Amino acid sequence: MGLPIVDVGGINLVSFGIDFVQFYALYLAISISLNLEYGYTGIPNFGLVMFIAGGAAFAGSVSGRLAAYFFAVPTHGDFITFNAQIITQVDNDILTNPVFAVEMVLVSLLVAALIGAVLGYLSSYPAIRLREDYLGMLLLGSAQFFQVVLRTYEPLIGGTQPIFVPDPYYYWAQLGTGYRDLVAAIVMSVFAIIVYMFAERMVRSPLGRKLRAIRDNETAARALGKDDVAARRRMLMIAAAIAGMAGALYTFYSASVEYDTWTRFAWTFWPFLIVIIGGAGNNAGTALGAFFFTLIYKGLEQVKFAFQPYVFFDVNWLQDFLLAGLLIAILLIRPEGILREKPTPTISRKRIASMLKGGAAGPDPPGAALKPSKSTKRWFRRRSREVQVV
Repeated sequence: MGLPIVDVGGINLVSFGIDFVQFYALYLAISISLNLEYGYTGIPNFGLVMFIAGGAAFAGSVSGRLAAYFFAVPTHGDFITFNAQIITQVDNDILTNPVFAVEMVLVSLLVAALIGAVLGYLSSYPAIRLREDYLGMLLLGSAQFFQVVLRTYEPLIGGTQPIFVPDPYYYWAQLGTGYRDLVAAIVMSVFAIIVYMFAERMVRSPLGRKLRAIRDNETAARALGKDDVAARRRMLMIAAAIAGMAGALYTFYSASVEYDTWTRFAWTFWPFLIVIIGGAGNNAGTALGAFFFTLIYKGLEQVKFAFQPYVFFDVNWLQDFLLAGLLIAILLIRPEGILREKPTPTISRKRIASMLKGGAAGPDPPGAALKPSKSTKRWFRRRSREVQVV
């Protein structure tokens, strides 16, 4: 018993749709975190994979040990060596206590966010005063160093050997084929929506306006008394916390964690590709870029082998080839992305119209209905295209 099968041309649309949503939600959250750093703050975070992998590794390591302690599963003093049998027992115990699975995920997400923020702080502390190009190279070097740590420090995630992680979706897997993936897609989608709403609220806040000012003219921002170092460090920590939680969610979905999962190509280059395609400094553009990226990647995954007779290279590289071509085309034709950066209105149109009306004819009495005139509306629409309301 499982989810229905809707076969069209040999493709199960139900499973494809679930996989599409999972992939899209995960990369949307990660790309939004990168857009906060690169698009709004001007930090070229070439070490993005470090924060994702850090959150995933610590969440996976903590959740397994926490579950073993909660269910009194013997670890024989060596969690890594006896990992497989420990996690098997933990998953069976989760069937009788699904509430614990929810609590475990929430605690692990908190740990992942904390680890991501700490890594963001540590990596920014010696580098945040550097110019953008040097800062990007230092973050890239920090990510490489962290991957070496994951590969060589066995007590964390087993070094070169992967470890299993408690499966919070194990209860749903027993209901039939596809239910586990469906629930995981819902959880990832909720997380991505929360991240998007949080990012939109942040860029409309005084912090968001300050970051844009620092990005566009650092000297002028300093002259106005803005602490550019503190603002950049704060944004790097916030974005790193989001990336860490996204990594933790992926770890729970895959039910394992391994150091070589976290490659720079998949977890740094792809998010940069999404942000550039969609439009840096525009969260809606990033969401659109993530959609097109997922559509191309997952769509070609279903039909790419049909193109093998027509290409001169291994068809497994077809997705990367087309995505790289799309990136080059976007940079040549529309370097600002599909949706270019726009001024962010920080006050609603109704409020501005009310202020204009009150300034022209005196303040309105409390509770009075404020209906701006047609000329006021036209004036606002014209001006909103030209300047940003600060």
